[in-house]
Amino acid sequence: FPPLIQYFNNNKNTKMSAAASSTIYAAAAVRSSSPFLRRVTLRQLPLQAKRAHSEFAFRLDQVRHASNHFTARNARWRRNISKLYARRMLELAAASAALSREKLTLSEAVMTPPTNWADWHGRKDWTDDLLESLGATWYQRTWRGMTRLGQLGLLFSPYLVLSPLRMLNKERFDPPFWQYSLWSIEKAGPTFIKFVQWATTRQDMFSVDFCTNLSALRDKTKGHSWKETERLLEQEFGPDWKTKVQIKDQTPIGSGCIAQVYRGTLREATDLEPIGKDIALKVQHPGIWNKVCVDFYLLGQVADLLEAVPFLNLSYLSLKDLVHQFCNIMLPQLDLTLEAKHLDRFLRDFEHDESIHFPRPLHTLTRPKILTETFCFGKPILSYTRASLEDRKTLAYMGLQSTLKMIFLHDFVHGDLHPGNILVEEKAPGKFVMNLLDCGLVVELGPKQHDTMVKILGAFSRRNGRLAGQLMVDTASHTQASPLDVELFVAGIEQICLDDADNNFVEHVGDYIADICYMACKHKVKLEATFINAALAMEITEGIATALYKDIKVSSTALQMVVKAEMMHQLNNATGGWTKSIVNTVV
Repeated sequence: FPPLIQYFNNNKNTKMSAAASSTIYAAAAVRSSSPFLRRVTLRQLPLQAKRAHSEFAFRLDQVRHASNHFTARNARWRRNISKLYARRMLELAAASAALSREKLTLSEAVMTPPTNWADWHGRKDWTDDLLESLGATWYQRTWRGMTRLGQLGLLFSPYLVLSPLRMLNKERFDPPFWQYSLWSIEKAGPTFIKFVQWATTRQDMFSVDFCTNLSALRDKTKGHSWKETERLLEQEFGPDWKTKVQIKDQTPIGSGCIAQVYRGTLREATDLEPIGKDIALKVQHPGIWNKVCVDFYLLGQVADLLEAVPFLNLSYLSLKDLVHQFCNIMLPQLDLTLEAKHLDRFLRDFEHDESIHFPRPLHTLTRPKILTETFCFGKPILSYTRASLEDRKTLAYMGLQSTLKMIFLHDFVHGDLHPGNILVEEKAPGKFVMNLLDCGLVVELGPKQHDTMVKILGAFSRRNGRLAGQLMVDTASHTQASPLDVELFVAGIEQICLDDADNNFVEHVGDYIADICYMACKHKVKLEATFINAALAMEITEGIATALYKDIKVSSTALQMVVKAEMMHQLNNATGGWTKSIVNTVV
């Protein structure tokens, strides 16, 4: 409240925007019933706020009088008034939370953009890097593609024998079938491993056998030899690399589809870290850049071919755009200096949150193929499933709140937040620190798409299915849906919300996503990746949180974030830029 007073005292000639006025209306209304706000007299408010308070009180009395007068005579009016009242209560709750802290400095009220959105449209497109690595001419690229196809064909040819045998005698041939599946997917390269890692989290789309037997790829994959690691260290740090870092154990502590990690210590002070500091060295697997580039080139050609087949009618899905988006997410992970920048960004976003930590990158010892960062201690989060109820509840809400902040407030989401990348360190009894690892894959939407995502999730949270469906259609980049299909899609989304009136979207994300995707395919409406990515991140986090504490209430936490994000975007749209706002203290 004091920053709001200070703002209008310093800008007496400034006309209030609609968003600012509505915020003051809400604040003034809450003031009359809040013990804390009774200590703030109307004499402390500027003239505009006094008028706003009087006008809002007058209008609220009118609404209440009209509601009482027509309750018995008009049921439709009563339902509309209830909806408006519920929406107003949501805004009042947000304002009340914003004003409930007695100590609020002006610096806390400064809202900065979740990301550097000013440079969003100038971001790098990795297509040129991909094509350049494949060759300068069409013939060179085709040769590389055909060679890769031959390798994959040989690798997966045993399935022609294993699949029929498994169908004939599942009990006998099921174990060798899945063992070969694990081995062949690892040999196929990081593109296939990433796809399977994602697929095993989607039990609504794939079989239980598939998700259970291949889930091991989410935790650890087969790495490369120590000789390859030593060769890369000499190449990047020079022959004297042992004077800079020490790696006692040549066995990696973890291995993923992109790189493997060793534990070591510093032998010289680096980036303000002392000698003997525990570090983690992430070393990229040799030769994966070429594999990934060829795989995406082939995927792009297959997408073109499928869209060109008339009777399939798949152009509405924009398969090539999907491949392009996946490529721009996957290729940056192959440059570990970008992961170091991601860590810097996460450290900045959570610098005031003592419960969420990230490794600190050591830029002096970081190269495109080697990332050096501080070592994080702790145990995997799912090892706490047998802890006390209070500890499990604390960890569940910590993980949930961190992910929701990434989605709604920071627009910078950890894209690989499975249980293996979350370590919990117990500093004291009941006091935990959550270390989030492997930040190479991130999801960032941009200003326009983030606003759209907030509106869609907000509409679902309020069970306004028609608005959510219409927003998904309006923001679709490409659609072949006829006006009738569009109306049927919107009506279908509305019906989904009505059928699940007892549930909340954020409490049952997986069920909603499956139904929405079915409706989109049926009516040829292409869903934007913004909504799907955010929803999937919420689903994964919800799964982890539920495993720790099954009675967790996701909606109460998520709705606070949604309201704050909506207020931020409304203020941004009303003022033409990010400016001072009291909504920074809603949560």
